[in-house]
Amino acid sequence: MKRKELLPTILAIVSLAVIWQIIATQIGFPAIFPSLFVLVKQVFLLFVSEHFFTAVLTTILRGISGFFLAFAMAFLMATIARFSDFWKSFFHPVIVVARSIPVISFVLIAILWFSPPYLPVFIALITMFPILYQTILTGLEQADHKWIEMAKVFGKSPYQQFISIYLPASKSVVYDGVSTAMGFGWRAVIIGEVLAQPLHGIGTSMKQAQAFINVSELIAWTVIAVGVSYLFEGIIKLLRKIHCEEKLSKATSKIIPSFQTSEIKRIKIENVDKRFNSLLIINSFTSAFDNTVVSCLKGPSGVGKTTILRLLAQLEKPDSGHVISPKSFQMGYSFQDVRLLPWLTNAENIAYVLHSKHIHKQEISNQVTFLLEKMELAEHGHKYPDELSGGQQQRVGLARALASKPDILLLDEPLTGLDDALKIRISNFLSEWITANKPIVVWATHEDVKLPEVKVREVVL
Repeated sequence: MKRKELLPTILAIVSLAVIWQIIATQIGFPAIFPSLFVLVKQVFLLFVSEHFFTAVLTTILRGISGFFLAFAMAFLMATIARFSDFWKSFFHPVIVVARSIPVISFVLIAILWFSPPYLPVFIALITMFPILYQTILTGLEQADHKWIEMAKVFGKSPYQQFISIYLPASKSVVYDGVSTAMGFGWRAVIIGEVLAQPLHGIGTSMKQAQAFINVSELIAWTVIAVGVSYLFEGIIKLLRKIHCEEKLSKATSKIIPSFQTSEIKRIKIENVDKRFNSLLIINSFTSAFDNTVVSCLKGPSGVGKTTILRLLAQLEKPDSGHVISPKSFQMGYSFQDVRLLPWLTNAENIAYVLHSKHIHKQEISNQVTFLLEKMELAEHGHKYPDELSGGQQQRVGLARALASKPDILLLDEPLTGLDDALKIRISNFLSEWITANKPIVVWATHEDVKLPEVKVREVVL
């Protein structure tokens, strides 16, 4: 806990203790309202008693069992609902019913169904499940579809998209849901123990203290329950801070990646129409693209430059006509809106397109370091996207597109936000890279493209 948070917490605890002691003094009846000293003494006596740790550990085990059962069910159902509108609608009334029924109703019914040791587990499951389902579903739905499109373009499988985008995007919401569910579930476990009275447990001990009118012991067990709840909340906060991502090691590669080839690569768009709603964006467009020339789609905003790139990337389907491209071709795409993953560093965003290609970790590091240097971002690799300017983010997106050494390189205004001198330097590097790697390049822009040593063909829209 941070120092600025610690002081208010201590003051709150001291204030509650003082208020308790004042009330106890005013009542003057220790058997019903014990003083603070008596409570502290009783808590100490619980710690040294024979059955204390057995009771606490048994309750914790029941709570954890209920949580993992609830989480497994919620995760499975929320994942299915995220990708199926039918199942999302199917599950909705079930969740509403489970969330609306009072816990005590579940308890009273469960007493008839379960033996005492299992009833608290069932109550915890029923209590936590609706909360976990809704938060997991909400978290999964927060994954921006633009990130998913980016992952598809770079050849990530549905499983890889789920692991690398859906889960990280949902992490913050899910942690909040877990914290809330554990708070409710922990209380539900103790309620179940109080009513079912299994052999061991905090709730069982509380019920026994109440039966013998031992108020100080009853309150002491309550303090223990609150303490364990705070312990779990602290563990969840700690887990939330742990970063499991692998960090790229330093490298000093200075060589332009190259796989010289004399193969002519071609893709083609034939007689394509594309509408959005009733608006015709592309009308009977036909063009062929190969790797002997850089094809520049020229024209003002709104004429369909980005739409053609999306058709080539198979992110859009034509209303009529055909896009002919070998399925084996790998794609690199520098998006106009960048689409960097905010939970990855800039270096990790570039490396994202390489991790599924069975490339040695050191080679990945070398490529990323090389591209960061060429994009004049060497000192920003360890930072996160939101720490960069728009132009710097654009260059990270461009580096990511180049890192995969694609057969087809789609560039959508890749030099946006760069000053003239930097544009020249980046253009010179792109010219070297294109000459060395020989991809099909389709470049959407409203400006003139100047690439030394590379032939440029304008396709005016």
